Amino acid sequence: MKKKLLSVLLAAAMVASLAACGGDDKTGDDAGNNVENDGGNAGGDGAEVTPDAIPDPFVHYTFDEGAGEAWKIVERAENAPGDNDGAIHGIVDSADTLGYADGPVGQALYLDGLHGLDLNFEPTNTDAYTVSFWMNADRLGQFGATLQMGYNVGKANDVAWMNITQTDWGDNSSNIFPVVWNRNARYNAQDGTACDAWMQAFDNEVHGKKEWAMITVVATGEKQEGLNAAGVEFTRAQLYINGAMVYDTKTVIDEQWGYDFCLAPGFMQPGDFKFEAWFGINYWDVIYKGFVDEFYVFDSALTAGQVLSLYQLGDPNVKSVAPEGTPVEEEPQNPVVTITGTAVGTDDFETGWWSVFSDGYAVPSGETVSKTFVNWHGAEAANWNNFIVVLQSEAVSPLEKSEACVEYAVLRADNWGWSIIDGEQINSDRLDVLGWTVENDWGDFSTLVADTQGATVTVSVTNNGDTADVECQIVSADGSTTHFQNYKNIPISGDLAFSLGVDHSLIDIQD
Repeated sequence: MKKKLLSVLLAAAMVASLAACGGDDKTGDDAGNNVENDGGNAGGDGAEVTPDAIPDPFVHYTFDEGAGEAWKIVERAENAPGDNDGAIHGIVDSADTLGYADGPVGQALYLDGLHGLDLNFEPTNTDAYTVSFWMNADRLGQFGATLQMGYNVGKANDVAWMNITQTDWGDNSSNIFPVVWNRNARYNAQDGTACDAWMQAFDNEVHGKKEWAMITVVATGEKQEGLNAAGVEFTRAQLYINGAMVYDTKTVIDEQWGYDFCLAPGFMQPGDFKFEAWFGINYWDVIYKGFVDEFYVFDSALTAGQVLSLYQLGDPNVKSVAPEGTPVEEEPQNPVVTITGTAVGTDDFETGWWSVFSDGYAVPSGETVSKTFVNWHGAEAANWNNFIVVLQSEAVSPLEKSEACVEYAVLRADNWGWSIIDGEQINSDRLDVLGWTVENDWGDFSTLVADTQGATVTVSVTNNGDTADVECQIVSADGSTTHFQNYKNIPISGDLAFSLGVDHSLIDIQD
C-alpha cells in the first residue's frame, strides 16, 4: 500500500497545501458568523461560506442516553464467520453496556476499546449522499476504523467499502487522520481493474485525538474518471473537517504513482449484496477507543454552507470525561533499547519508510548469505513497522545504488512488497500472485506486533543463479515463539545482493 516514493510525494503535497491554507484549524468560537472556507488544501476556491439550512437527515443518532436509537453494541469474536472469507475476526452482538459523557451536542457515547457499534441502517440507494460524525479519540489504530461502511465488508471479493482511518503517511511517516480509504471490487469485476482510492486533507495532522472534531464526507453524485485506474468511474466527493472543506476530488493531487485520490462508487447502492455500517470496529484492525457523537447520514450531497451549519450545532470545546470505571488510555511507552551490534534506525522509532538501510551484502551464485539482528519497534507500531529486505544487483544501500542497479524485490515484514516486472513496479499484499512461492505461519498478523518486539531475526538469501530465495526466521524475545517468512523463486537477472531497512523501527545487526 505504500511505495518508496510515498513520503517524498506526500511531503511535497503537504508543503503546497499548508502554504495555501495556513494550516488553520476552524473552531466553534465563531459559531453564527461566516467563516472563510479556503477549500482546505486541494480543490477549494477560497470563497466565503454562508451557513445554510440543513435538510432532514436519512439517519441521525444523537448518542444521548435513553434516546432509544437503532444502533447496537457489538464486540469482536475470535474467528470470522464462514461467509466472511476476507475477515480475520468476527463481529457479534454484545450484552454489555457503554457509558455516556458530555458531548458537542447533548451527550456522547464512550467506546471503551473492547466494543464497537453496529450502526444498523439501510443504504440510501442514492449516488449523492453525506455522512458526518463527531469523534474524540483516546486511541486511533493504523487502518483501524472509526466509520467503516459498505457492502460485503468482510469478504475477499465483490466488496465496496469506505473506512475513515489513521495512516502513517504524513511527513516522515508521521500519523495522519482522517484518511478516507475506500475500495471497490464489484464495479471492477468486469474489466479486472482494482480500485483502491484515498482522500485526505494533506495537512500532516491528526484531527480528533484528545480533541473533538467533526468529520464529513460528501458524495456529490457526479462521476469522474480516475487518472490511474483506466475505465473506472469514481464519484466526485469532498472531505470536511470541522465544517471546512479540506479536499475536493475535482482536483486529483497525484498523477505519478498509481493511486487516485477519489471516492469509489456504490457504497450506498448495494443491490442484493450485504450492507454493513460499523463504528469503531471492523474485521481486522485495532478497535477504536474514545467518544462518538451526532452521527448523520443524508440522502443528498450537503453544500458547504449546510456542512458549516451542521458543525455550528456543536461545541468542539466541551470537556468530555470518560465514564467512571472506564480505563483512560495512557500514552504508550517505547521500549528501552541497548545496542550491541550495528544499529539501522533510531531508538525513538522516528526513522521513516525508505530513509535508512544497512550496507549491501553480496550473494554469490550458488551460495547463501545470512544476517542476524534484533528487531525493535515503537509502542504504537503496526505489524509492518519492522524490518525490510531489499534484493538488488548491487551490494550497496538502496539509497546509494547506481542507475544501472536492478531492483528485484522489496519484502516488508507484514508480507507486503513489490517486484519489478517488465519495467513496471507490481505491488501486492499476497506476494504469491507475483509467481513466487510464499510460505509463512503467521495466521493472525496482529500477533506479530508483540512477537517481533525484541525478536531475534535471521534473514538468509540464496542465489540459485536465475532465482533467489529469502528465508526469515523470527524468534520472540522470550524464545517461546518462532515464526518463519519465506519467499522462493524470485526471478533475478544477474548479480544478487541484499540490504536491510526499517519502517518506524530499529534493527540491531549482530553479525
